[in-house]
Amino acid sequence: MNHLRRHIFLIIFFFSFAISAWAQSSQSSTINVFLDCRGCSETYIRDHINFVNYVRNKENASVHLLTTRRHTGSGGTEYTLKFIGRKQFKGKNDTLKYVSPKSDTREERRQGLVKHVKLGLLPYIKDKPVAEDLTIDYEAKKQAQATPKEDKWNHWVFDVSLHTYLSGQETRKHLFLSGGVSAERVTRDWKININYDRNYNRRRYTQNDTTTTYITREQFFNGMVVRSLSDHWSAGIFTEANHSSRNNIDLSYSASPAIEYNIFPYAEYSEHEISFRYTLAAAHYNYNQLTIFDKTKETLFRQRLRANIDINQPWGEFQSRISASAYMHDLNKNRMEVHMNLNFRIFRGLSLDISGRYSWIHDQLSIPKGEITDAEQLLNLREQATSYSYGASIGIQYTFGSIYNNVVNPRF
Repeated sequence: MNHLRRHIFLIIFFFSFAISAWAQSSQSSTINVFLDCRGCSETYIRDHINFVNYVRNKENASVHLLTTRRHTGSGGTEYTLKFIGRKQFKGKNDTLKYVSPKSDTREERRQGLVKHVKLGLLPYIKDKPVAEDLTIDYEAKKQAQATPKEDKWNHWVFDVSLHTYLSGQETRKHLFLSGGVSAERVTRDWKININYDRNYNRRRYTQNDTTTTYITREQFFNGMVVRSLSDHWSAGIFTEANHSSRNNIDLSYSASPAIEYNIFPYAEYSEHEISFRYTLAAAHYNYNQLTIFDKTKETLFRQRLRANIDINQPWGEFQSRISASAYMHDLNKNRMEVHMNLNFRIFRGLSLDISGRYSWIHDQLSIPKGEITDAEQLLNLREQATSYSYGASIGIQYTFGSIYNNVVNPRF
């Protein structure tokens, strides 16, 4: 019996050794890629680029592909693909950009992204055995697109939207309507944005054959004109006007000149941004009801300083917004808001995600005088007095097992 066991053990050992040797041979014929894909279809890329090995941890990769995305002025999406060489490719880095216009379907956007990922991987696999099985195609009909056509809209992009939400049951009914228009023009030197939105929110409740209806209405207009002054400086002016039954605003309008400084050149936005913006606003308010400060209308001056931090690196992503503002007539009427999000890889397989926000609120000037009703409080029908608000989340994830992640299975 012991003799039989030894034979079985030897068969299993040699079988495992053969499989391991075959796997290592297969893996050495190509490269290991860590797909750090933020805002793209990771499974689609893995399914359509099958000539590399995908690994779950960057420590096992010879190429770290970091993909980030931003919206363009025309409403499209710009992807920044950073190919970071590791191990035998250490120091061999490259960056590609791919712009998908707003008119692209989701499939067209994914196809374009896959094409650029393939293009960026070519320098890393050209000396690998798998390169012998690759083919390169060229569609000559696209040559005519090399010369851009004249833009009859002069970079202007317009949006018209209408949204509705409807829900209900026997004793409750809810109707929400929202519509808006916007116009935007973005060039290297100028950024112009104009928006108008209108909301209608109706809720009905029936109890003991009595129906009660609650309605809130809101209208918002804002405009922005920004001028690029240099690689680090920008200047602009903002305008706003709004009506809100919830916030006791019959009509308010304001104008705000602003200046912004970015520590890093704006061209490096896909990697890092640390910017500071100062705004001085002059605003006039007409209130629906008498406020807690016995005002029906007033003109106010307000200053605001905002810091913005946005970092995208192979170790993870960090974003933070810090804003402090105060009214000039009384600096005790102020507000400070902090928003933070961190996604960090601690070490192989272990990642940490933290997000949080906190606001110190001492500038609620439009709150109407008088007691708030139970319905207004429970249904959030009007702004409620508070000195702070907060929210937070934290999560940790540890992954272990096979280092490879090549297979895509769409079942169920």
